Amino acid sequence: MKRKLTLMIFDDDNLGKVKTRKIDLSVIKAISIAAILFVVISSVSFYLLFDLYSERQLMLSYKKENELLKLKIAEYADEVDEIQSKIVSIDKLENQVRTMASKSLKTKKVDLAVGGREVDLLRDFSAVAERKEKQFFEDLNETLMALDTQLEKREKSLAELVNFLEEQKLTMMATPSIKPVDGWYSSEFGYRISPFTGRRTFHEGLDIAANYGSPVKATANGIVIHAGYKPGYGRLVTIDHGFGYVTRYGHNSKILVNVGDRVKKGEVISKVGNTGRSTGPHCHYEVLINGIPVNPLKFINDIKLASNQ
Repeated sequence: MKRKLTLMIFDDDNLGKVKTRKIDLSVIKAISIAAILFVVISSVSFYLLFDLYSERQLMLSYKKENELLKLKIAEYADEVDEIQSKIVSIDKLENQVRTMASKSLKTKKVDLAVGGREVDLLRDFSAVAERKEKQFFEDLNETLMALDTQLEKREKSLAELVNFLEEQKLTMMATPSIKPVDGWYSSEFGYRISPFTGRRTFHEGLDIAANYGSPVKATANGIVIHAGYKPGYGRLVTIDHGFGYVTRYGHNSKILVNVGDRVKKGEVISKVGNTGRSTGPHCHYEVLINGIPVNPLKFINDIKLASNQ
């Protein structure tokens, strides 16, 4: 026989009245199983829904992080492109400066010491997808640091070249190198027979015969330290060029500069004359290094001896 359970129901308002219900045990078992299945299914469904929700939130966070990562990479890329452009520009400028130095100063090209890790930006950026984010940005930061180092080295190199060229330029402009007046060499530097005494004497300058009133030019940049009459020289201009160089221009008919004036190479400072101890219109030109007279012909680029004219 099937087992049954009796369910008794009491009414609080009428305690004498009792209701009874007989329920098959199989029905109770079925209801219990159904309830258990409901709870299990509900729990599993809730877990799955919660897990799906969590994954969705995680995907949204990943999406946001990816967007931020893209922006960050774009910023790095712009920065790297800017640094690369600077390096290319500095390289080009450095080559131009070195070429200018080589041609104008005829100096041997010297490569300044450089070194350090070399980087390949295209390779670094093409490997983004294959790297972990942390490693990628570590490498990228290292790349930027390496590029900054290269820029500093290039800037230092250019600064050294500019200083070198400026120093060489100052030296060149202060070194006598042109003929002070157009004319012919009438008496050279060294021993000669004096036209005044007939004895062998030492001539400390170079005589350049020219037409009376011809312009006399400064042979290098400098400062006028004498502009007036001096026995033997007549009307004399003396210029201090620095670096130990001093030049003198004698026998002028007219002086066009004053003591303290700054003159440039090629600037007209006086007019050819016949003042002082002179036998005719000419410019007596002297070059002194640290107070010692030297042959002015060594400082004239367009040397033409009197015998060849």
